[in-house]
Amino acid sequence: MTDARQIEWDTPDNASVKEHYEDLYFLKEAPKIGSVITARYKKANVRLQVTERPDNTSSVAQVLSITPDGQTSRSEYEDLNKGDLVIVADNKRAFVRYQEDD
Repeated sequence: MTDARQIEWDTPDNASVKEHYEDLYFLKEAPKIGSVITARYKKANVRLQVTERPDNTSSVAQVLSITPDGQTSRSEYEDLNKGDLVIVADNKRAFVRYQEDD
């Protein structure tokens, strides 16, 4: 596995994302390499691109953008930077935003 950082993600329920999208099929799909996913970090929305799937429960992903206020993207926030490689557990991601079909 790539040298990715383990960070403490917010639980998606904090933003009511899981509850809001409960019945949507794409939430139940596991991300694939190349998928763009979102997660919450210290109340900021983080968009990431999956670079590895080391197991069936997590992704290694590169940070694409960080949006703490819901409108303005930043290249850094707290101790997270655009371009960082991080581990995202499937139960911590909000949803799969984009995924190419096989």
